[in-house]
Amino acid sequence: MQILETERLSLRVFELEDLDAFAAIEADPDVMKYFASGPRSRETAARAIAWYRTLQEQRGRSFWAVIHKADNCLIGLCGLIPQRVDDSDEIEVAYRLDKSYWGQGFAAEAATAVCKWGFDHLDVPRLISIIDPDNITSIRVAEKNGMSHVDQAEYDGKVCHIYAIARPQTQPPPWASLISPDHDIHDGTFYA
Repeated sequence: MQILETERLSLRVFELEDLDAFAAIEADPDVMKYFASGPRSRETAARAIAWYRTLQEQRGRSFWAVIHKADNCLIGLCGLIPQRVDDSDEIEVAYRLDKSYWGQGFAAEAATAVCKWGFDHLDVPRLISIIDPDNITSIRVAEKNGMSHVDQAEYDGKVCHIYAIARPQTQPPPWASLISPDHDIHDGTFYA
């Protein structure tokens, strides 16, 4: 099931047939450099796909398979994952790509589309990304996605940067139409 599409990418629910390509990405030490688990086994990749499919069924969001439209190849994952950061529930925009597709803007393209999807479909005040401070490339992706460094938190056994983007204000608040533009709102009255 396709979730969203960009100019060069299609994001869809993971399928069991994605295991070979996904397991190769997860087993790559360069791709997994900033993860405490390091490279992952085929069995771990299979469990991850099952978990992503369960999250999608239960919550309507998860990590999604990122498909490069030009060659119809799975090149990674990107999606919205529930996280617990400093005793607060958050939704993280997270991404991971096959290294042969690095440096071409695909991670930023996918993350930006996922961020927009998140604000369009979820009632959240912000979205975050949890990033190892040494992962400069991921920091650049977050910044291209409109995120700013807002905090630090322990995650996966180390202190990580928290990047966030607030829900965009696309329209005035619902009560704005109740106030006359020429009226001083501080005098205790307002116009309906």
